[in-house]
Amino acid sequence: MKLKNNLIIFIILFSAVALAQKPKKEKKPKELPENIESFPKNFLIRTRFVYPSVWVDVSSRLLSKGEKFRYKPNIPGVVGLSLKIKKVYISAALKLPSTPESDKIYGKTKFRNIFVNIQGRRWLWSIFYRDYTGFYLDNYKSFYPNWNKDSLGYPKTDKLRIIEGGLNLGYNFNKNFSMNAAFAQGERQKKSAGSFLIAISERYQRMESDSTFVPATQSTYYPNLDKFKYGNFFSSLLSMGYGYQFVYKKFHFTPVFMVGSGIQLQKYTQTNKSRLWFNVPVYTNFKTQLGYNGNHFFANIIYQREFNTVPIKESRIKLYHNWLEFGMGLRF
Repeated sequence: MKLKNNLIIFIILFSAVALAQKPKKEKKPKELPENIESFPKNFLIRTRFVYPSVWVDVSSRLLSKGEKFRYKPNIPGVVGLSLKIKKVYISAALKLPSTPESDKIYGKTKFRNIFVNIQGRRWLWSIFYRDYTGFYLDNYKSFYPNWNKDSLGYPKTDKLRIIEGGLNLGYNFNKNFSMNAAFAQGERQKKSAGSFLIAISERYQRMESDSTFVPATQSTYYPNLDKFKYGNFFSSLLSMGYGYQFVYKKFHFTPVFMVGSGIQLQKYTQTNKSRLWFNVPVYTNFKTQLGYNGNHFFANIIYQREFNTVPIKESRIKLYHNWLEFGMGLRF
């Protein structure tokens, strides 16, 4: 795989307003909420290991008919390094190579992920792009009972491709609850506190495949996917939820849960025809972290599962985006 396919670049830029202009009078420093503590250090370095994945679950909406099937990618993980100089964050990560043994069993997956994130205390802005090509059929025994996994590995397809991109804007209603302290560790929350959350999201999804996407024994139950070639899906979502950060000295644990829905425009193509349709997707996002946030050393573990649906007539495609991250760093 070419280097450009292995690099995952995360760039997060924070800039002060009107750096080039001299203020006419000196402004007083902005006061922090009494429950939030900032760090005076201007330089930060952080390393991390990330395991990203997407599960493609497909089920029939025809009651008691058809077997569910699930595709998974083969991604060993990525390693990354982040630097902060004053208010500027720059990060880069490299996809770890898979082994020949792993490729034989699970196949090869091409993976790209670009993520731009501005994590404030109460506001969150993010832009993302994810691209997975190459999956294996996880529950193959339900469809191919005589399949020899030892010699052939899992049934694989290099034609299945999942692309997602979009932007999110979120807000928390409690000034004493800091998402920045919880997940970015850019500041510290002194006492336990929580907040109701709200977010809006605009996203584009594309799915490409061929006639092998639906197992042969299930084609009757998935008439809209049996000859599926590709589809484009545009969603506008509104979600709400709650987050709480438990604090004990410099240790912290934060679960966050969001649920929402919206409207989805679908345009997909089968072998000899195209369809345009509107539908109502379901969206959930569970994110949690456990960490230590000291004056110089900090570390945390982050797990996130994002779930959204692409309902197509008698079929329902469920996308589970999973993200597991181990990170640690130093402030100077």
